[in-house]
Amino acid sequence: MLDEENDDSIVRLLDDNTANQIAAGEVVERPSSVVKELVENSLDAGASRIEVELFEGGKNKIVVRDNGAGMSRTDAVLALQRHATSKIRSADDLFSIHTLGFRGEALPSIASVSDFRILTKRPQDETGTEIIVRAGELAEVRDAAAPDGTQITVENLFFCVPARLKFLKTTQTELNHATDFLHRLILAYHTIGFRLTHDSHELIAYPGSADPRQALATVYGRDVAREMVPLLYESPGLTVRGSVSKPSVSKATRSAQAFFVNGRHVRSRTVQHAFDAAFSRLMTTERHPVVALFVEISPELVDVNVHPAKTEVRFTRDGEVYAAISRAVESALLTGGLVPEVTVQASLPELAMPTTLAMTGMGERGSDRLAPPLRTSLSNYVNLGSSDPAPSSTPNPLPLSGGGRRSEERVEPGGGQPSAYIGFDGYRIGRLRVLGQSRNTYIIAETDDALLLIDQHIAHERVLYEQMMNGATDSAWGVVTQHLAVPQTLELSPADARVVQERLGALERSGFVLEPFGGETFMVRAVPARIADKPYLEILKEIIEDLTQTSVARRLLVAHESAIIMASCKMAVKKGDPLTMDEMTRLLADLAQMRNPFTCPHGRPILLALSHHEMDRKFHRIGPH
Repeated sequence: MLDEENDDSIVRLLDDNTANQIAAGEVVERPSSVVKELVENSLDAGASRIEVELFEGGKNKIVVRDNGAGMSRTDAVLALQRHATSKIRSADDLFSIHTLGFRGEALPSIASVSDFRILTKRPQDETGTEIIVRAGELAEVRDAAAPDGTQITVENLFFCVPARLKFLKTTQTELNHATDFLHRLILAYHTIGFRLTHDSHELIAYPGSADPRQALATVYGRDVAREMVPLLYESPGLTVRGSVSKPSVSKATRSAQAFFVNGRHVRSRTVQHAFDAAFSRLMTTERHPVVALFVEISPELVDVNVHPAKTEVRFTRDGEVYAAISRAVESALLTGGLVPEVTVQASLPELAMPTTLAMTGMGERGSDRLAPPLRTSLSNYVNLGSSDPAPSSTPNPLPLSGGGRRSEERVEPGGGQPSAYIGFDGYRIGRLRVLGQSRNTYIIAETDDALLLIDQHIAHERVLYEQMMNGATDSAWGVVTQHLAVPQTLELSPADARVVQERLGALERSGFVLEPFGGETFMVRAVPARIADKPYLEILKEIIEDLTQTSVARRLLVAHESAIIMASCKMAVKKGDPLTMDEMTRLLADLAQMRNPFTCPHGRPILLALSHHEMDRKFHRIGPH
């Protein structure tokens, strides 16, 4: 038997108020934590409108008002007891959480460190209930006139815990945290109205809308919202949806990224890494896209009871969630999100879904076309299987390599020369026709819906990059290696030699076969065939120099993929290189087979589209003309 009167005992059972203050240290970190807990309770109560009033960033006073279900007097009093909740009944319910709150800790924790007042009424009750709590001590319970719903007022937060009070930040910082939280809720609960005032000045007035794009516009601004594309992936028990910005819209930090699991804003390594990995496979950039991503998963497959503030989750099937997010992001960007549109003059149309090019095939059009450029041999860059250096007045369309999509030949009306059609099947670009070249830099093509400008260097860089990564060598624009009859020696600095030694595999996939020859010397035994009669050693040295400089700048060895990116950039067709119709057709045909034909590995756009609608509008051809 334990001797309860034993003065030697050093273990003490804490009183309820002290226990609540300890719990408050985990649940209530700052004013925005109070806002979070109270607003989430309002959402669980079925509110369609929620108002938040802050004074001095919430340090002085917080008021949260909703039109939800309200509570009876008995429930309101009981809700102030620790672990009293209407959300679950037993431990088994923890594995099927359908609400934002479930522990029953928030209200007693908040009430223990503030002057707390709750006013609540159910629609079926004639009068409401008012409860006043001061620093965890119940002061008064009485009937009161009240509208349907609940209003909670929290004043003098942490006044009884001075050690916590001194850690609060400036009024503006605390206000920013609360504002950011409400913005995230607007994204997740776009049908619900939210209002935020600070010192009686209105900061947010979102009425609620069935259209999630209105929420995007409220949170990110209309200009950013217009540049976001929807994403969606569905499978049994798992749905990924949301919106992600095109690469043209990005931020220096991840502050504009919001991830939700079953309506709860969370920090999840699985979700964040899946999104980052999917985006980086399409773009290599130091900046971060804007995204609002929602994972909806069966509650039994996710554990939300792993963090005091319920901001972290664990999935029982991480791999499935990871794959679903990757597919949703890649599908959204590869079906239109990576094709920038050209507008002749900035316009501010009504907010609508971002316009995408739904190009499903070429129709009958006139015979006017740009004349093909004068032929200049590009045998240093391509191997088209033709030794005729003379201009070709009737270039034949070339079949695509790899047995994928095929070019088609067709005679233009009026007896014009044949033109090649290239199918971008699987993307929102159908077949396109090459028209010519501008400034020996841009390939001009047309579709049913738009004129396209394609940067030839960036397009070729994308082709080389993917073919190097995949080890492909069966394309005229791919990586064909030519062995040197007389191997060349390459003397390098110690820093360069270290990088080359670690990246021999990446260089070989780029077409350069090097062999260590002792010390800092390497034998160059093979080079890419397209630069065999160019100063290939100088090109190789440039690649190595870039690799070394990047490694030094980042203080780590440059990644294998980065080495291939650098090589593809150095070896691609350059600005100012004239291309024949055959060569342009072949380049775009190979581009059409790429996994991502819209951006180069650095993230720059390959294609720009000028829609026919935009052209007609600028020439005043819209309407009865």
